[in-house]
Amino acid sequence: MQRRIFLNGSMDINGNTARLANLVRDLEYVPIHLSEFHINQIRPEYDQQQDDFKKVMNQLILADDIVIGTPVYWSSMSGYLKTFIDRFADVLDAPLSGKRVYLLVQGTAPEDAIPYITNVIRHICRRFHMKYMGLATNSSEAFKLHDLIVNEK
Repeated sequence: MQRRIFLNGSMDINGNTARLANLVRDLEYVPIHLSEFHINQIRPEYDQQQDDFKKVMNQLILADDIVIGTPVYWSSMSGYLKTFIDRFADVLDAPLSGKRVYLLVQGTAPEDAIPYITNVIRHICRRFHMKYMGLATNSSEAFKLHDLIVNEK
């Protein structure tokens, strides 16, 4: 059985980003709501004992498919997601190779933010040898991602 993670970058765990993710699936996945974790900003020194970054990263390491969802805030991804991505610098040797990554971008006029957000996610995928599989910004695209996920078994 495939292990799927929904990495929710929204502050509202039941908001529009989660609703878009629900359209991608009638698949089982484990939701990880970044707003429910304390992840420090990247900086030279910090106490990792008081930080949930590795707890979240360990869940991604166990996954086969990672669906990343973010609302658009001020023409960019959410701060929760950006902080989490910044911390990838702490785990440059993380065993993420081969994982399939799907992206959900939700919000008013997301087309302004799509190139930037997609570029960041594609860059992470290249760096960690993950497979960027596609993007959904609306319900019809979410249904197509669902079909893509099902056919990738």
